[in-house]
Amino acid sequence: MIGQDPKVFSHKDAQQRRQRGFTLIEVVIVLAVIGALSAAIAPMAFSYLADAKKTQARNDANQIAGAIRKFHQATGVPPYKNTTSTDKIPAWVSPDFDCLYGSQGVGFTSAEDGTAGASWTTCYTASATKDTIENHLIVNAPAGNAAKLYKITGKTAWKGPYLPSVPSDPWDKPYLVNINKVDPAAATPKAAWVISAGPNGTLETAFSQDAGAAISPIGDDIIARIK
Repeated sequence: MIGQDPKVFSHKDAQQRRQRGFTLIEVVIVLAVIGALSAAIAPMAFSYLADAKKTQARNDANQIAGAIRKFHQATGVPPYKNTTSTDKIPAWVSPDFDCLYGSQGVGFTSAEDGTAGASWTTCYTASATKDTIENHLIVNAPAGNAAKLYKITGKTAWKGPYLPSVPSDPWDKPYLVNINKVDPAAATPKAAWVISAGPNGTLETAFSQDAGAAISPIGDDIIARIK
């Protein structure tokens, strides 16, 4: 307008621009800043999440291993017996379980056993020498059979449950235990442990290793040694 104070016009013009919202340039700048922050933070967030899953797997495996030790101390036998209660203590009678596995998670296949000779075979096939961890540590029912209970009276009675539950590992695979390796009657003592196949879901640590050896997980496996 002729004669209008330019300062007043500028003020009104700025007010109108603010009322119209962000300009396209302002939106682009905001999105660019958000994108830059996301790109910087995302790797750290994923790394933190991956580390948290590994820590959880180690904690779970250690908890299962600790429960097996408590079971053994209480009953005088490892949690792998598959005989009648009169045979369990003090005799060591076969056939017993080779492998215990958690009932949660997606089971393994032969393609996910990357060890030489597929050494964890009994843990994922329809083997009669495998049983759930739960049947020994949470309920007293080896193979789900009420006729094969661990003793329920006396000094060596089953005093469970020894665990509140057995989850799948953070990658939805079951925890496994090479449980027959705890047999003290074995001619050559072997090491026993709880294993998670880790992020890649493939078992890479051999099922049988000498007890005197320093057992280290292979690949990204996570283990908790029992003995």
